[in-house]
Amino acid sequence: MKGIINVKTNYQRVGYADEMKYITSTTRYSTISQEQLIDFARENSGIAKAQMVASFYALTQQIKFFLLNGHSLALGDLGYFYLSAKTKATDNPKEAGVNAVEGLSLKFRQSSKMREMINTGTLLNDLVTGSTTDDNEEKDEGTDSGTSGGSGNDDGNNPL
Repeated sequence: MKGIINVKTNYQRVGYADEMKYITSTTRYSTISQEQLIDFARENSGIAKAQMVASFYALTQQIKFFLLNGHSLALGDLGYFYLSAKTKATDNPKEAGVNAVEGLSLKFRQSSKMREMINTGTLLNDLVTGSTTDDNEEKDEGTDSGTSGGSGNDDGNNPL
């Protein structure tokens, strides 16, 4: 599977430099809801919606249980989720342990296969906004950052 990754560029003030700069980031078009994800999976698998909903619910319950009980969770070629703690260093053992934890967060680390798919995706320029020039008259195609990637079996039905 090979992706097409659009990037957008904004001409904006950068606080730390106190000057205007071109800032480029990936374009995010939408957030796929749980309901939409279930519908896409149902369409691609042929599984009845009620079964897909029940399966999705059971999986999310198990994912939460394992993560909240100290396990990392590998999700195939996507990568893995794990809990991380922000802690403070201390010289006093009484201030260490639970007392040193300032916060917990859920992290995601992509797999090497996913990283390869991202790195071999085609990058395309989106509009440049906030520019004082005519840079945003038309979209320019970027260059393909790799010649390999994906199986070529994507039928267009999977939004991921």
